[in-house]
Amino acid sequence: MSGRSGLTRRELLELGLISGAGLGLVPAARASSTSPRKPQVRNAPRNVIFMVADGMSIGVISLAEHYCRLVQGRQTSWYELLRVPELVRGYFETTSLSSPVTDSSAASTAWASGSRVFNGSVNVLPDGTRMTPIGPLVRGTGRRVGLVTTTRITHATPAGFATVQPCRDDEDEIAPQFLESVDVLMGGGREFFDAKLRDDKRDLIGEYVARGYRFHEGRETLLEADPADKLLGLFGTGHLPFTLDRDHDEEIRQRVPTLAEMTTAALRSLEQSQRGFLLQVEGGRVDHAAHANDAASLIHDQLAFDEAIEVALAYTLEHDDTLLIITVDHGNSNPGLNGVGARYADSGACLERLAGATHSYEHIRSSGLLRGVDTAGVIERIRSACGIELKPNEADAVWRMINDDMPQELFDQHRNFPGVLGQVLGNHSGVGWTGVTHTSDLAILSAFGPGSELFAGVLHHTDAFTHLTTLLDIKHRNPQMSEERARQFVAQAPIVKRPDWA
Repeated sequence: MSGRSGLTRRELLELGLISGAGLGLVPAARASSTSPRKPQVRNAPRNVIFMVADGMSIGVISLAEHYCRLVQGRQTSWYELLRVPELVRGYFETTSLSSPVTDSSAASTAWASGSRVFNGSVNVLPDGTRMTPIGPLVRGTGRRVGLVTTTRITHATPAGFATVQPCRDDEDEIAPQFLESVDVLMGGGREFFDAKLRDDKRDLIGEYVARGYRFHEGRETLLEADPADKLLGLFGTGHLPFTLDRDHDEEIRQRVPTLAEMTTAALRSLEQSQRGFLLQVEGGRVDHAAHANDAASLIHDQLAFDEAIEVALAYTLEHDDTLLIITVDHGNSNPGLNGVGARYADSGACLERLAGATHSYEHIRSSGLLRGVDTAGVIERIRSACGIELKPNEADAVWRMINDDMPQELFDQHRNFPGVLGQVLGNHSGVGWTGVTHTSDLAILSAFGPGSELFAGVLHHTDAFTHLTTLLDIKHRNPQMSEERARQFVAQAPIVKRPDWA
């Protein structure tokens, strides 16, 4: 396949777009001149790799890039890919049926079914109509389907591509549905598969093995095993650990594979398909770090996602029948590096302080690291976990917060553990936050390969289904509902008990 500038993929490879050590620089140029309103499809893909940085506000790309240059002396893969002339650039509009601000289940459903639903629903319209998501549809063409994530595999984004459930919280009901629609499953969420952990004692792991899935629960066996036709990898009871915590704990590193390693294993399995495949890869804990206003964890999980991009891009460059899509389901808390110091000269040094972090806010909270200490203890333990020296008044604010004496805060979204800690540490890192919840921003979209021209310009999440089914020669179309009609069913909206970052 030729690119828009006339370069073949082999020529792109030889120019140094990717190497064993990482991606090289390619001169910047304009994206496709093809009108997004009347796209002309030149070639259809055999394979689709759909990558999702969950909850990644557009400022996170800049944060990760600046951090990488300052601390690691290199550029990120996604940032370098954005320089490539052949890359198609666009944005997704992210509104759900119930709000201008979507949650992950409604966003994934829109991609997977072409229909908007209420936040909290998985491929079910407000009147109870059940839709057929893209996973089973792709499987029906003889292709294979894979889902890889750093969250529970039953979480909203992977669930949206392959299952149908009125409420995203019902993960014990979502887990068995993958048996009929997915060939490769890797992530966390063992609690919904293991007979010892499920309330109904159903042995789903045994059922998957009986249906031909090779089961992995450790990194070593995954990396050493020959490719299997079907894989079930469950590497944690709940979500997988934040990359920051993983990198500073030898036991976790030995047990839990990286997102890039899981992506590699998934591709090795799926590429055995005679007809092709659809693979969704989610950096799910980017979203959770943003909810927590945890800048260090956010950047490290974004960089882990970036390593998975490099794996997927390498595969795409070697297989000119593969479409690579890299995107976001919604923004979250809109972090950004602020100008610090005279003429903002201190901003870089502030961001570099995050290199001293060894633990996520989640670890700090769950381990009780700050429990029972005075303000001096707060300073010492934050220094140990975050690599930052708090001022006495900042330590006092944290101490009061953990002792149920919330410091004065005019913005309600910051009247909580992540809000207070994020603001206090932001004084030192330069990273600021708009809140602790999802945002309505346009979501960045990058596409490379056959059919990528369909993804130029500003689209809605629902357009992904239309374009993917067109490219994969799938005729099915799901019903849709207008906002006006949906208002009649507000009382039926799912009540989500788990917060989106749980």
